[in-house]
Amino acid sequence: MSETVFCPDDFVFGLDIGTRNVVGTVGYMKNGRFQAAAIVSKEHDTRAMLDGQIHDIGKVGDTIRIVKHQLETMTGKKLKEVCIAAAGRVLRTVMVHEDVEFEGEVRVDAENVYSLELISVEKAHKELKQKNEKYKFYCVGYTPVRYFLNDYAINNLEGHKAEKIGIDLLATFLPEEVGDGLYAAVDYAGLTVANLTLEPIAAMNVAIPEQYRLLNIGLVDVGAGTSDICLTKDGSIVAYGMIPSAGDELTEIIAKEYLVDFASAEKIKLAAGKKKPITYKDIMGITHKLAPHDVQMLIDGQLTKLADDVADKICELNGDKPVSAVFVVGGGGK
Repeated sequence: MSETVFCPDDFVFGLDIGTRNVVGTVGYMKNGRFQAAAIVSKEHDTRAMLDGQIHDIGKVGDTIRIVKHQLETMTGKKLKEVCIAAAGRVLRTVMVHEDVEFEGEVRVDAENVYSLELISVEKAHKELKQKNEKYKFYCVGYTPVRYFLNDYAINNLEGHKAEKIGIDLLATFLPEEVGDGLYAAVDYAGLTVANLTLEPIAAMNVAIPEQYRLLNIGLVDVGAGTSDICLTKDGSIVAYGMIPSAGDELTEIIAKEYLVDFASAEKIKLAAGKKKPITYKDIMGITHKLAPHDVQMLIDGQLTKLADDVADKICELNGDKPVSAVFVVGGGGK
């Protein structure tokens, strides 16, 4: 039996429940940096998720259970709570401003700031409902863009004396069924959700340090089902967005052209990034050989369309202007 890896009792368990696979990470903070103690990745056996939306809760739950069990074996820890991130096809963002006035001057503490943020999220939710959207929406994340102390912009309100505090806040919402599907799959695996955030928020916090957010830059997380977008400017995250198109569209083209199932098409797509000839069997059991260049030529049109759609969405979110630079991450980003 293999030895367990070191993991302190104050660990954190996170799951990336993606369209293609589920990745579980157990880690802890050390000297201000996150240390990953154990990581496990498991592909879905079937297309149980499409475009970031869970279609088969039981099958996704089974995959989560396998990842959980392997991590428990590796770390020797019992995993009960998990942090997850959400993505989805019908993303909505709302920017709001909210002020809170006190009776006299008070010293602002963390509770005052948290209360201000929650009031702002509730205001954003009401604004969204007033637009008569056909979906019931659930807040999956929010980002304070800037705070105000007595109407003056400030980076941190805590500790200051104020008669009035304010906030510009960007709240992000997904339909309730997206969040409900995630919660149900996690519950099916015997876990409870400790924290829920939005995938672009999580990616941005890892990929782009705060000191770079002064620049007008974009982060695109290209997955299997969705391409999630996040923009920064003037030291803050200013916009989130997504397009329901990513790596799966390329795989589907390959499957139709070469008469193979989806899993085989995925292998052909991955092999097209290498120099070796590709050997595969079609649905009739006939063996074929392909040059990687042929596959690249086949998916080139869809790849260009995907890049154009991402670029158009970035410009739309950025006030019809291009950003200075774009960071591309994610499995589909390859």
